[in-house]
Amino acid sequence: MPDPLCRDNCFDTTLVHLTERFNGKDVYLVGTANQSTMLAQRTQKLIEELEPDTVLVQTSPSWWDNASLLRYVDSQEEMNKYSAELDRHSNLASYDYYFSNRKWLALLRLSAYEFLFRWHFGFGRHFAPLRPGLEVKFACEAAEKVGAKLDFLGPELD
Repeated sequence: MPDPLCRDNCFDTTLVHLTERFNGKDVYLVGTANQSTMLAQRTQKLIEELEPDTVLVQTSPSWWDNASLLRYVDSQEEMNKYSAELDRHSNLASYDYYFSNRKWLALLRLSAYEFLFRWHFGFGRHFAPLRPGLEVKFACEAAEKVGAKLDFLGPELD
């Protein structure tokens, strides 16, 4: 029986390999939380080794245009210093123009989820699951390096 206090290996739980059933294409899903330089390097290495046709990232082209200028940022701690500036270019800013009770309810729920994730999983104070970070930056850099098509999905979690 596994120890309930033992955390799972991040390499086993954040990477899922699927095979598309109609054409047999391989699909790799990488879950990110933008908390670790090690996981960002893992994502970069995975893309460079697999050389996919397409890499999908949950951010906007404007965010990547600005994050790509940070050529010498190579740790999550450094990336956190630029997060406020990069947030201006993410798709999350579009929520500022939408005023309704549903918006405030959604923001309240997201804040509660963020608090519970921090508390339960022991994430640091910089934990921001909706904010693109070093893993997204490294994924975009690796995609460009191997010549993969880069598609931007925005911040949606559907």
